[in-house]
Amino acid sequence: MSDVSTQLTLQTWMSAAFPTGAFTCSHGMEAAIEDGRIHDAKTCEDWIAGIVQHGSGWNDTLISSAAYSMVNSALPTGAPASAKFMAQRETLEASLNELNALAMALCAGSERLRETTQLGTAFSLAAAAGSTDHSPVDSFVKGDITLPVAMGIAASLANISLEQLLPAGLQAMSSNLVWICTRLVPLGQTQSLTIINHLQPVIVLTAAKASESTLDDLGSCSLLADLASIEHEQLRSRICIT
Repeated sequence: MSDVSTQLTLQTWMSAAFPTGAFTCSHGMEAAIEDGRIHDAKTCEDWIAGIVQHGSGWNDTLISSAAYSMVNSALPTGAPASAKFMAQRETLEASLNELNALAMALCAGSERLRETTQLGTAFSLAAAAGSTDHSPVDSFVKGDITLPVAMGIAASLANISLEQLLPAGLQAMSSNLVWICTRLVPLGQTQSLTIINHLQPVIVLTAAKASESTLDDLGSCSLLADLASIEHEQLRSRICIT
């Protein structure tokens, strides 16, 4: 795949046209907006920056990186896509299933778990629709697949570099959360675009750090965001599904 085709594939994956680009998953932010903790552009930006650097954004980026590396290291150099995994497929599947279970265990509550598995399944199906590879993303994982694992597998299969994948994934997640605030705070479009612009340095630094880290560096200290995702489960009236 040419560099241009690779870039276009990645842009499609991260666009609003993909099923993960819908603005229905608030990551618990709707609860924080409901009780006033997020009430303007500054509190929205700070909340999302915390998720990216210290919360599920950080953990998901490490999980994607690990999934990517597992698949990439199992590919016989120069083999066609349909034959890449014949020799080490069983070992690879065991590793990916263990990683997927870890990604599920890191979810703060039932809604975050449902969010990542629904988005992971949707991502896998959509990625397969535009792929010529004979090994669908979700064929490597038994049962529900989490979004970061699906993204890591798909990127490796498509020969998208880790340096491209990780910031793009964080940017897509952050943009979706900003547009949740656009609807629910509410914020103006210019304010929302300004937040996205302000978050870019945080995203670049976090992605670069993640690319040099391992699963030993997993961990979250965004307690308020985790609690908000749990509180969202109990909201009597809500717009977002998570």
